[in-house]
Amino acid sequence: RRSRRRGGGDHPCKALARGGLAGRERRSEPRGGVEGARMTFPLSIDDFKKFVLLNINNRLGHDVRAKVLPVLEGYGSYEGLCQKLKTDIHQGIDPDEVGARQEQYGRNYIEQKPLTPFWKFCWDALQDPTLIFLSCASVVSIIIGTVFEPIECLGWLDGLAIMVAVVVVVLVGAIQESSKEKQFRALTDKASDDLVNVIRGGVQRQVSNRDVVVGDVLVLSTGDIITADGLVFERNTLKIFEGALTGESHAISKGPFEFKDRGHFEVPADLDLQQMNVPGASPEERRQTYEPTPDKTPLVFKGTEVQDGEGKMLVIAVGTSTYEQILLGDKGDDDEEDEGSGRSILQVKLDSMTILITKVGAFFGIGIVIILFIRFGILFANTECCKEQWNNAVHNSQWIGFIITGITIFVVAVPEGLPLAVTIALAFSVRKMMTDQNMVKTSSACETMGSATTICSDKTGTLTTSMMTVMQSWVAGSKCEPKDVGSKYSDSVKATISHAMTINTSEKTDIVAKTNKKIVNGHEVEEPVIDPNSGKHMIAYSGNATECAMIKFVNQLGGFDGNPGDPAMPYKAIRKAFPESAEGRAAITFSSKRKRMSTLVPWTGGGFRLFTKGASEMVMSLCTTYIDADGSTKPLDDATRKSLEEEVINEFASQGLRTISVAYRHFDATPAAPDGTLPEDAESDLTLACIVGIEDPLRPEVPDAVQTCRRAGIVVRMVTGDNLATAKAISRKAGILDPAKEASGEELAMTGEQFRTRVLSDQNSETPERCIIQSEMDSIWPKLRVLARSTPTDKLVLVTGIQKSRLVVDGYTRQVVAVTGDGTNDAPALKQADVGFAMYINGTQVAQQAADIVILDDNFQSIVAAVKWGRCVYDNICKFLQFQLAVNLSACFLAVIGASILTESPLNVIQLLWVNMIMDSFASLALATEDPRPDILTRRPYPRDQPLLSRRMLRFMLGHGAWQLVVLTVMIFGMGDVCQQGGTPDDCLPGTLHTNMFGEIRSGRPTEFDHHMMGLKVNCVPPFDPTDNSTYAFNASRTEGDGKVPLRPRDYCVKTVQAEQAPTQHYTIVFTAFVLLQLFNQINARKIHGESDVTDGVLSNRYFLAIMGVEAALQFAMVQIPGVNTAMGCAALDASQWVLCVLIGATSLPVNLAVNAVRPESLPTWTVAWQPGRRGSVP
Repeated sequence: RRSRRRGGGDHPCKALARGGLAGRERRSEPRGGVEGARMTFPLSIDDFKKFVLLNINNRLGHDVRAKVLPVLEGYGSYEGLCQKLKTDIHQGIDPDEVGARQEQYGRNYIEQKPLTPFWKFCWDALQDPTLIFLSCASVVSIIIGTVFEPIECLGWLDGLAIMVAVVVVVLVGAIQESSKEKQFRALTDKASDDLVNVIRGGVQRQVSNRDVVVGDVLVLSTGDIITADGLVFERNTLKIFEGALTGESHAISKGPFEFKDRGHFEVPADLDLQQMNVPGASPEERRQTYEPTPDKTPLVFKGTEVQDGEGKMLVIAVGTSTYEQILLGDKGDDDEEDEGSGRSILQVKLDSMTILITKVGAFFGIGIVIILFIRFGILFANTECCKEQWNNAVHNSQWIGFIITGITIFVVAVPEGLPLAVTIALAFSVRKMMTDQNMVKTSSACETMGSATTICSDKTGTLTTSMMTVMQSWVAGSKCEPKDVGSKYSDSVKATISHAMTINTSEKTDIVAKTNKKIVNGHEVEEPVIDPNSGKHMIAYSGNATECAMIKFVNQLGGFDGNPGDPAMPYKAIRKAFPESAEGRAAITFSSKRKRMSTLVPWTGGGFRLFTKGASEMVMSLCTTYIDADGSTKPLDDATRKSLEEEVINEFASQGLRTISVAYRHFDATPAAPDGTLPEDAESDLTLACIVGIEDPLRPEVPDAVQTCRRAGIVVRMVTGDNLATAKAISRKAGILDPAKEASGEELAMTGEQFRTRVLSDQNSETPERCIIQSEMDSIWPKLRVLARSTPTDKLVLVTGIQKSRLVVDGYTRQVVAVTGDGTNDAPALKQADVGFAMYINGTQVAQQAADIVILDDNFQSIVAAVKWGRCVYDNICKFLQFQLAVNLSACFLAVIGASILTESPLNVIQLLWVNMIMDSFASLALATEDPRPDILTRRPYPRDQPLLSRRMLRFMLGHGAWQLVVLTVMIFGMGDVCQQGGTPDDCLPGTLHTNMFGEIRSGRPTEFDHHMMGLKVNCVPPFDPTDNSTYAFNASRTEGDGKVPLRPRDYCVKTVQAEQAPTQHYTIVFTAFVLLQLFNQINARKIHGESDVTDGVLSNRYFLAIMGVEAALQFAMVQIPGVNTAMGCAALDASQWVLCVLIGATSLPVNLAVNAVRPESLPTWTVAWQPGRRGSVP
């Protein structure tokens, strides 16, 4: 037997009720108006917060005695609390005191934050370090292009293009964030202004829940959603369902603490105790040391539901002071490496990469400017043609051109496309994730999920359905699946079971349609939630969860397949035939001592029938017969009893099921006493109708999803408030805990008590996540798969400890932790996690507000979809990055070689701008919108500290960059005949061919370079020198200059420079071939893991094909359309030249096979050692 001892007085606040000293003090307080506002209370908001947290973190009986009761007694127990709050449990507060109490303790209403203005999203997006740098580079480029270069040269376009890219990134990001905020607001915009019953001035009245204040006395009844935190300490029948807060799947009785005897733990009796970390203590000694959770606890929380009974509650916290809101407070200790950054894993890597690329670009840009100025000086020193003396009209534009060339190289190197690619990839994935039932609140969470290495999941409502259900049954002498009972047994057997289960349940227990309250056109409406799988209304339980499971089974027996709440449900017909108000009805209520309940009703065929249900071993001991398949009865002999205990009850219990026996007995006359009471001896000679195993079942999709996570290298850990036996049973069914590995010690299940004892240096700290003993944590978490009997603090500590750990596990030095949950208790861990997932249908608003992603269908498989899209984002960014860096490499080196050797870049500023657009804007659209590969969930997660560029990506970048550089160098220096210009820049003057190069076109290289390269004399008209008759002609009729006419016209050098800058087919072929090399290389860049078939899936990506088509069409227009090609510095090409360019561009495809043949490990060390933040090897 369990003895019950109360933690407080039997009659709290009696002194107040009798009008004692406390009552006199209360009457002496000034009332109402200005005087009432001067009321003061000795207990502060912080005092109550500490008291609530103390209760939450100490739930076992021995902890309550040691830590909670002393604090309660320090307040003067429940009577003292009433006195300190100047209230009366029977009279309530004076209505005139509401204002004063709101002033000290706050209102029970939390103002919804206004929608963030659009400009704020733009400003936040612009805080990206890369965008700040690009904006500065854009301004500098525009200033130089307009101030130091003629406007018609369009040098300012580079800067303008960068600025446009920045604006696009900012606008796209801001629009995306604004849209997500509005979506989430619509998702969670539920009415909360309900009426509640309070006692004020001795009168029960209804007030808005927003007007509830500390000190109020709430009157609670079945079905009420509690609107504040409070204490229940009068005798009552309240049972509160706290599943959303604690993870418990059954209702909790409320009232002053009632303790169990030491050693009485639930099934199995000592499993929880064996997990306690008490060195040298035997299970028996531990049983005498530790006490189970009390039968009753006084604390009631906002957001929980009254499942049964009635009672009064003293309000001690409202609004932002409630435990629900405490859970939504600031996250715990951030990772020391990420503290204050607010940047995602990929963003940090990209920032480092951007800075590095920018430094390299600046080095090349400054270097080429220095080289050009040195060469410029050497030409003047050697008095080369048009360098004999300084000419402002000619030489100012040249040295300014050198600076522009340097800036152009720098701009080409600047990765302004990276932010755009990230933004597009995230926007694309966020939209796709919405179709996969993931509503993303925080964009960075999308790509962070791609690196997730562990998922800490809640059990109730996340892995399970959060609805108790009959999972196993024994009927008429044999075990049977519940779904098969309806078709396997006779109507009389089914009728007996249905009546026994329905009549012996409270009519307050009901199955209804789940609804959501929303504000539509200013009015509150309730809409049923539709199950996305069946298309029917979602089921919701009202009342006792175990009894709901019983009547749901009755519906199953009756073959009901309609919507929940339908009057045609079979159990409703039985209730209508046997109402609770029927004359002659009697009952024996359930108690934890008896572990059963019974109901007697007048029977339709005459006489009376008693129905009993309860704990299997208790009810079966009262049975002498059992019902057979044909409806007859058979004796329940000892052999049958033993068989039932071993093969049914124990087997069900080993599966984590709660076993309940249902029995009945027929009486010719009522056994009830004249006063209507039913004696306990009526519960004898019963006939056993059935035995059922009940649990909160696993969601059907969970086992496959967990196995997918295992294959993807992600460890799933279950953290629950349920007991260890149930938690282990569920985790084994889900595939989280492997029994063989548990037996070998590779995997571990433990209780929150043991966990806290080992890993916390101070268990009473208000911030326990800052008191982690990391060495102990590191000895536990790699093996931990199940944490049972856990508090919200335990989950937060676990998540924080895993994040802080630098233990190398499976090659990862920093774990990326995702957390899933649906309850209020999950909020701290959801906020602390790298990625937090909350359920929408069965999740609380607190959890949804704390999460980064809301799962719209409450399907664990949707979390796997989030992993898939997270990895896809990372892959797509890497695809773009390897493509852009290959282009950067070849474009920069091409410009450097051209400027160093030819004193000019083979590609002019406008052409480089177009190349920049291809590798930035268009490439980001093409490559950032790729769908996930089928094998994406068979790869291990990307390590958090892995360099952004893998060896394969570096191989791609170096291989293709080198190939493009070789091809283009050969085209620049190996094509184009050296001759004097004929009628057009592309024709040779007949008889002047000096060197016949590849192709029948004239060289586009500078004439001075060609002549020096071929050892030819430069045909330069000498400048005028009065002492040198070779520089002038004599004209006697000319009086000016003594008749000496200079051979070099005044505008000779200007025209010479202009002639050199005329578009040529030679350089147009180089430009077109370069662009086509990039277009074909975009196809190669779609693969980043060394795949040989780069065309796989290309036809299914309409974005990619469309963008490739647009790029090719624009390139053709820029070369062939008159006027457009002039502006681009191009000359029209003929068909054969286009074929040549296409063939050269197509070489990227076979070259990719050769590049892939190179082993990534063979790359020299210097090719990988330069990456910032690199730790370990590059895969």
